[in-house]
Amino acid sequence: MTKTKVFKSNVGLGLFVVMVCLTTTAVAQDFSGNISTEPLVNEAAQTAGTVEAVTEEEAVAQFIKEPLGQILETKKMSKEELAKAEKVLGDLSKYTLGKTDIIEINVARHPEVSGEFTINNEGKIQYQFVGDVDVEGLTKNDVGDILKELLSTYIVEPEVMVKITGYNSKIVYVIGEVGSPGKIFMRGDTITVREALMQAGLPLLSAKTTRGSLITPSANGKANQEKVNVHKLLFEGDLRENLVMKPGDVFYLPPTVMAKALRVIQPVAAPIGVGRTVATGF
Repeated sequence: MTKTKVFKSNVGLGLFVVMVCLTTTAVAQDFSGNISTEPLVNEAAQTAGTVEAVTEEEAVAQFIKEPLGQILETKKMSKEELAKAEKVLGDLSKYTLGKTDIIEINVARHPEVSGEFTINNEGKIQYQFVGDVDVEGLTKNDVGDILKELLSTYIVEPEVMVKITGYNSKIVYVIGEVGSPGKIFMRGDTITVREALMQAGLPLLSAKTTRGSLITPSANGKANQEKVNVHKLLFEGDLRENLVMKPGDVFYLPPTVMAKALRVIQPVAAPIGVGRTVATGF
């Protein structure tokens, strides 16, 4: 056998091995299945002294708020950074109403002035007896106080309760290598990168977690970009990477170089396969 034939034979064998590897079915993976809130429940239960008395939601809230000072202290963060982080957690529970939000108003013993109301594009609701009420930028408690004062003209000591049933006005976007990219409807005036990633399904294995970007759009075309190391944030507990997102912000998690290469190769290699379906997260 000549050298040319040996070379062609080796090339053919190499191509065959590559085609077999590429046509093997691969499944997109993420970290959501590996993260459990059970340890959080157990930790909170030990603190409370009973397992039954602590719900999963309460345990997560307790995990976020109580060990915060300890986490920041171990990272040798300043008191100013600690105060800023605690302020962020406080802001997460605050929600000011905006256009297209839906609120439910209940006036005790007076169903004629109770019901659901959508905030129009002027930031107002059309309310019986008193006409349009400007509620944009107010909290639900503020709205309750205003309605109580307005209704007191017609009702003796009205009992008013306001509940938000549709969170529609504040949106951030998570795109790139996450389980469920797209819109995140905020339930506070701000949201942290960690919370947004949780709601977006966490990073895929194809994500370059050290190169995340928080993008704040600008009308002048010069968007502000801040780098976020998602790996440090999620797997090392470095809260300095837990930046605050405001309505309209975009968080982008790029793919790895290998993921980009496979996306180029697979469409070419798939037709040469042996009948298997190529389905990857890349």
